Amino acid sequence: MRAYKTALLAVALTAVPQIKADTPAESDSDRTNPIEIKRMTPEVKTILERNRQPDPRQTPVPNFVVKSRNNNFIVTVGGNVNVILGGDIGNNLYKQDGAGISFVTSQIPVPATTGHKGDFYINPISGAVDLQVTGFANTPNEVSAYVKFGTNGINTNVVLQRAYITWRHFQLGQQLTLAQDAYACQPPTIDPEGPSGCLSAVAYEIAYKSKDYNGFRFAAALDYPTYYSANGYYRGHDYPSYNGKKVDISADQVIPDIPAWIEYTFSPWNRIRLTGLLRNFRYRDDVTNTTRYQPGYGVMLSGNLCPVKPLIFYYQVAYGKGIGAYLQDLAGQEFSYIPDDARPGRMHGARMMGANIGVSYNPTSRLQFNAMFSESRIWDVADYATAPDSGCNYKYALYAAVNCFYNITPYLQWGIEYLWGHKQTWDIGGAHDSRIQTQLAFTF
Repeated sequence: MRAYKTALLAVALTAVPQIKADTPAESDSDRTNPIEIKRMTPEVKTILERNRQPDPRQTPVPNFVVKSRNNNFIVTVGGNVNVILGGDIGNNLYKQDGAGISFVTSQIPVPATTGHKGDFYINPISGAVDLQVTGFANTPNEVSAYVKFGTNGINTNVVLQRAYITWRHFQLGQQLTLAQDAYACQPPTIDPEGPSGCLSAVAYEIAYKSKDYNGFRFAAALDYPTYYSANGYYRGHDYPSYNGKKVDISADQVIPDIPAWIEYTFSPWNRIRLTGLLRNFRYRDDVTNTTRYQPGYGVMLSGNLCPVKPLIFYYQVAYGKGIGAYLQDLAGQEFSYIPDDARPGRMHGARMMGANIGVSYNPTSRLQFNAMFSESRIWDVADYATAPDSGCNYKYALYAAVNCFYNITPYLQWGIEYLWGHKQTWDIGGAHDSRIQTQLAFTF
């Protein structure tokens, strides 16, 4: 019996198919290549940065790295702790829901309330920790995974902020939408929110970015913005009824948004990009008991200009219908798609725009000065915005910032910033807020 079982086992083992990996086989030299802990080198920093998304709020590449001697395998763990001290003058934006240390101009109270026209704060809960792992570096199969956890500066809850994989010009995961031009959107700010008119959003995305063709590059993606599932309901389009005209937004979204761009780079920090965005929105029309589809669109011109090395200009102008959930100041608001008064039960995309200009001056490697101005605006929503208890009374907002950053050491940065914002409504006037704040940020 034992010989019989042994024979059956031998037959079974020979019948198991052999699985071959598509990646190159690991050589003996790779298996014996020692793992070491080193200070960051320019070569390794280049590998890590090309596999990270450009992001105005990106955690810098860490100062230490765990890697194989030939850089075939790289692991880094980094993060920052950022303590911000400041005060509002003219309003109490810091106390508004969804604001805090984020200078969200759409949340400025209109009108400002007596006794609440100023606020002082110390905020130590703006920080993040990230992990990046890269394998087969400097080969055609180079692959990298990036994960970032952090707080939002409002409470101590730690949430997943980024999680994506980069491989062969593809990038997929939870990341900044391809529609955002992070290099042109803004210079650095202490304010985590940034300019009101910046085209910016986090999406579940699959993106492809081409290689460089003599300065030309192109990219395209499929987006499933995270606000589709925020708290179980759709944020950005929902408005169940208006003057008895029902609109049920519970229909599932079955078509992703499609951003794409083409750009030309003349030289470092001299570039121009043209971006297009196709919005796709399904909703339920209860008047006719029909599920309807309503497309939207956006176009954006953006780029940088560097006439002399210490001076960099930033510019971006975006316009479209139904793109509110992609605009910095309007994300999470009920603006992108609104009731169509002429057709009960129907919705249509609202016209809106965002524009930014900015400048950075870097007199030394440690010192940087920045200034920027931005506007976000929406049209054709007056009746909807002024409906009782709609909470959507927003016509336009202005944002301005000037700041200075000084790197005390490679680990410690000090900054000081002045912010000004104005929110204008359709029928109850406008209000502004000014903020002066300073930060001490430790990066590791």
